[in-house]
Amino acid sequence: KNYWLDVILGEINEYRPFAVLGAQYDGDKWDAFYEQIPISLLHHTNGNGIYNTSHPLLERLVGQLEVEAPCPYNSIPYDYRMSQMWVEGTLGIVPKLAPKIMLNEEGQNITLSDNTAMFAKWAKRWQDEEPYRFTKAIHNYAATNLIPRHLGPEYVIHGAKLYSPWDPSRTEITLV
Repeated sequence: KNYWLDVILGEINEYRPFAVLGAQYDGDKWDAFYEQIPISLLHHTNGNGIYNTSHPLLERLVGQLEVEAPCPYNSIPYDYRMSQMWVEGTLGIVPKLAPKIMLNEEGQNITLSDNTAMFAKWAKRWQDEEPYRFTKAIHNYAATNLIPRHLGPEYVIHGAKLYSPWDPSRTEITLV
């Protein structure tokens, strides 16, 4: 769409202050198992968002990602891990990791540090300002197959495959 950057800049100004501005998943690939999905995944802001690098919460989240680089949490995509930290701080829900991830090279269980109190402190400080904001200008369809009639007000789309109707005047094919 034309003027997509102007629209995004307008959204940035409208939703300021924020740590992350983006989109939650809006496709249909999760429908069959929606009830089993952790709240931190359901409510995470996709990585293709706007990150306010001057926001103190984002500075803390990124700093924690750096601290966690040598541990099993590093196996989780950064956008989802930041959501896990936020959910742990706001709701006290500690993420469950796959058992195999929790083993060291000798096959022994790894014990992770308890960061719930620190995340709760962050949540208490920034929860009222809603540091995670959502915009309709960015959409997250992640691996969803779309046809043009599915599209709406979004200007930036993450992860969709758009299928257009076959136009026989442009492409000559033979179906067998």
